[in-house]
Amino acid sequence: MAIHQYAGYVAAVIHKTLGVLGTPQDAEELSSDAFVALWQNAEKLRDDSDLKYWLAVVARNAALKRRRKLKFEEPLEENFIADTPMEEPWEREERSRMVRQAVDGLEPVDKEVFLRHYFWRQTVVQIAGEMGKKPSAIKSRLARGREKLKKVLMKEDCLL
Repeated sequence: MAIHQYAGYVAAVIHKTLGVLGTPQDAEELSSDAFVALWQNAEKLRDDSDLKYWLAVVARNAALKRRRKLKFEEPLEENFIADTPMEEPWEREERSRMVRQAVDGLEPVDKEVFLRHYFWRQTVVQIAGEMGKKPSAIKSRLARGREKLKKVLMKEDCLL
């Protein structure tokens, strides 16, 4: 009964949380896991009014865990550095280190916005909604972050 009633809702929560990082197989697996968890914890739920909320929390938490795992499978630097044809592996590693260091040097909020946009591939509107800010503020933070990174990387002679 719960699967028929809440499967679409659970899938929507998972899809929204995973964003572009998850595959349909990830979403299906996480949805199944949420209903298995429901089966295992059925006696702990007080009544049906808690069920929808409980499923949403379980699904969201599982999707966040999966998203963290997926986002770290691709190195951060791959999103910012273009390969040059004659580049030696040690040169690429050094450039990657400099980019990571420059991103880590951003203010925490700017770093979060920058990573959400360029690494997690979230739109400005998504970031603004999730962070409770206006899209114009997110655009400004992205512009400032790009400028700061450009200055740091130019200073380090690490051209993108």
